[in-house]
Amino acid sequence: MTEDGRKKSHNILDDLRAHKDMAFGAAVIHGDDDEDDDELSRRRSWASRKSLDITTPIAYGARTPDPLLYGRNILSRVPSAEQDISDAVNELEHAPTHRSTPHLGDALENLARSLTATSEGARYESHELQPTLSRRRSRRDTAVRRLSQITSPPLDELPEEEAGTSPKLSTQGRPPEFRNFASEIIFVLVCSSGQLLFAWFLGDVNVNQSEFREALGIQNTQLPWLVGAFNIANGLSVLIAGSLTDLLPPKLLIVSAFAFLAVWNTIGAFSITPARAVLFFVVRAMQGLAVGMLVSGSLSILGRVYNPGLRKTRVFSCMAAMAPFGFWIGAMQGGALTAHLPWIFGSNAMICALCCIAAWFTIPAIKPVADVAGTDAPSLKQFDFLGATVAVAGTVCLLFGLTQGSVAEWSPYTYSLIIVGALLLVGFFFVEGRASRPLIPNRLWKTKGFTPLMIAYFLGFGAYISWQFYAIQFWLRIQHVVPLTVALYLLPNAIVGVLATYIVSRTMHIVPGHWIYVCAMVSFALGPVFFLPQTAGTSYWALSMPGVALATFGPDLSFAAASIFITSNVARSYQGSAGSLLVTVQNFSAAIMTSVADALGAQVDMGANGEVGLEGLRAVWWFGFGAAMLGAAITVLGVRIPKEVEKEHVT
Repeated sequence: MTEDGRKKSHNILDDLRAHKDMAFGAAVIHGDDDEDDDELSRRRSWASRKSLDITTPIAYGARTPDPLLYGRNILSRVPSAEQDISDAVNELEHAPTHRSTPHLGDALENLARSLTATSEGARYESHELQPTLSRRRSRRDTAVRRLSQITSPPLDELPEEEAGTSPKLSTQGRPPEFRNFASEIIFVLVCSSGQLLFAWFLGDVNVNQSEFREALGIQNTQLPWLVGAFNIANGLSVLIAGSLTDLLPPKLLIVSAFAFLAVWNTIGAFSITPARAVLFFVVRAMQGLAVGMLVSGSLSILGRVYNPGLRKTRVFSCMAAMAPFGFWIGAMQGGALTAHLPWIFGSNAMICALCCIAAWFTIPAIKPVADVAGTDAPSLKQFDFLGATVAVAGTVCLLFGLTQGSVAEWSPYTYSLIIVGALLLVGFFFVEGRASRPLIPNRLWKTKGFTPLMIAYFLGFGAYISWQFYAIQFWLRIQHVVPLTVALYLLPNAIVGVLATYIVSRTMHIVPGHWIYVCAMVSFALGPVFFLPQTAGTSYWALSMPGVALATFGPDLSFAAASIFITSNVARSYQGSAGSLLVTVQNFSAAIMTSVADALGAQVDMGANGEVGLEGLRAVWWFGFGAAMLGAAITVLGVRIPKEVEKEHVT
C-alpha cells in the first residue's frame, strides 16, 4: 500500500480499533475440505497470534479466508460504518489469503462495489452469504467513498505469509444436512446404489442366459425377455418416479423401494422353474419398477442437496461409476452361482435389505422446496396425472412391441403396438405443453444443445448396449467360455469405468463438457471395432480386453456429463424429473437399438436353432459402430456443454 493510502486508512478513527478482532475465529479455524494440514495449521497459528475468539461463529461460516469475505463479515458485526472501515482496513491488511495477486486496494475496491450492488452471494457452503449491511445508507455511502480511495500496495510490502500463495478454486463445502464427511460419503454411496443395482440386475442374468433358458424351459427367441421385462418396467416407473420424488419427501420412497426389492428378490428365488416361468418374468418386472424409483429418487435428492459446481460434479461422477462396477459385480455373482441360480436372487434380497437399513439412517428427511423465495413449494396436487397416464401407456406399448418383435418374428400385432406406442408418446408432448407442472420441465427443450445431446446419447448408448449384449453371446456361444470366465472378461469394465468417472470429476470445470461427450461417442464405437475381426480362436488379450476397456469410457463419460448438464439447467424442484428423462432415454435406446440389431443379425445369419451366427454378430457390430460415429458427428456439430462452475440452481 502506498504511504498516502496507508495514512488515509489508518487515520479513520484509530480510537475504535478495539473492534478489530471481532468474529474472525470460525473463518480462520475451519479450513476448506480440500486444504492440506500445513495450510490449516498456518491459519490457526495466525489466529492464535492475533488472539482471535475462535469459538465465536460468524454469520456465514466461511471456510476459506478471503479479503472480500473478511470485509463482509466485519460489516455484518460492527454497529457503525466508521468502525466497519477501520476494522476492514486493519484485518484485510493482515489476514492470510489464497489470492495469487493479493493487492489490498483491489480487495477493498471489490468490497466497496459489493456494498452498492445486489449481491448474489459468495458460496463456499450450500448457503448464500447474506450479510447485514449498515443500517444507515449515509454511513454506507461514506464507507464506499473512503474505501474506493485506497490504492493497491506493492507486492513487496505484503506480509510474508500472504505473498506467493497459489490460487485455489472456491468450492462448495459439506452440505448442512450431514454431521461430518463420513456421513456424507455413506449418503452418496446409498444414493448411488440405485445405479449400481440397475447394472447389477442386468449383469447377473446376462452371463447366465443359457442357464436361465434351460431352467425356465423357454426358447432362444424368448431370451430378450430376460432383459426386456426389466427394462419395460424400469422405463415406465422412471417417468413417474422422477416427478413423484420431486413432489414428495424422497427418503420414504427410496427406503420403500429397497424394501420392495428385498421382497421380490426373495420371491424370485422360488420362481426359477418351468412351471413358474411367468412369475419369474413378473419378478424381473418388479425389479425394474423398484430400481427405476431408486434411480429417480437418487437423482432428485442429490440434485437438491448439491448446487451446480465442483462438489456436485464429483458426486454425480461417483454415481456414474456405479454402473460399470455394478455390472461387473453382478456378472461375477452370476458366474459364481451358475450352478445355484436361486441364490442369485436370494443374495440380492439380502443386499437390498442392508441397503434399506442404510438408507433409513443416512438419507436426510428433505421436503419439497420452492424454486423462488416467497412462493409455495410444489405438492402432489400438481402431479401431472394425464401426462403420466399417456406416458406409461406409450412406453409399455412401444417397449413391449420392440421386445416381443423378435420373439414373434415381427407379427402384425407387434408392429401395431409399436405404432400405437409411438403415437401416444407424440401425444404426450402435446399434453405436457398444457400441463401446469409437466413431468419433464419445458425449460429443457429450450436449452441450447439439449436436443442434439439427447439424440447423440440415444445413438451412443444404444450402440454400446447392443454391442455388449452380443459380445457376451460371442464369448458364450462362439468361443464356448463358461459364465464365470465371462465375468472375469468384464473386469476392465469395472476398473476403467471408475477411472472414467474420476476423469470427469477432475475435468468438467476445466474442459467444456461437449469435448468429453465427443470422447464418449468415439469410445462407444471402439467396442465394435475391436470385435469385428475376431473369430472363435481369437485370444481375449489381443482384442477383447482392449475393446472392453476402451468401450467402457463411453457410457460413464456420457452419463456423467449429460446428467450434470441436465440437472444444472433446471430448477431445484425439477431435479428428479430431469434426471428421469436421461434414464428414460437409456431404456428406449437399449430396447430400440437392441431390437434393430437383433433383427439385422437374424436377417444376415440365423442358425437352425434360432441363434445368430458369427456373421450376424458382425453385422450387429457394424451397426453399432455406425450409430456411435453418427452420435459423435451430432455432438461435434450441435452439442455445447459449458465448463462446470460454482453457481445457484436456476429458477
